[in-house]
Amino acid sequence: MRPLALLLAAVGLLFVAAGLVVTAGGVIGLLRFPDFYTRLHALRVGDGLGAVLLLIGLALVSGDGAVALRLLLVAAFVIALGPSLSLACSCCLGSGELRGAGFWWGRFRWRPA
Repeated sequence: MRPLALLLAAVGLLFVAAGLVVTAGGVIGLLRFPDFYTRLHALRVGDGLGAVLLLIGLALVSGDGAVALRLLLVAAFVIALGPSLSLACSCCLGSGELRGAGFWWGRFRWRPA
């Protein structure tokens, strides 16, 4: 392997590992936080940042410019659409459309007040 390719693979592996750690932190926050809004915040930060780090790492490891460009485009869509989707979820709950739905989140049964 060429030294540049080895360096890109090592940096890509670090990005992938960081993305997995951040995503795992978001999942732990989803299971541990008490209410919907804090769970949504933990999941949004963990999922969005983790997915972007993972996609950047995969783009560095891919070795093909076209594949790397597509992966970076998907990362840009995650950055652009993630906050809008979490805002839509929180606004839907605030408007009363989810009242009485009774979601299962981890071990806890969540019911709106």
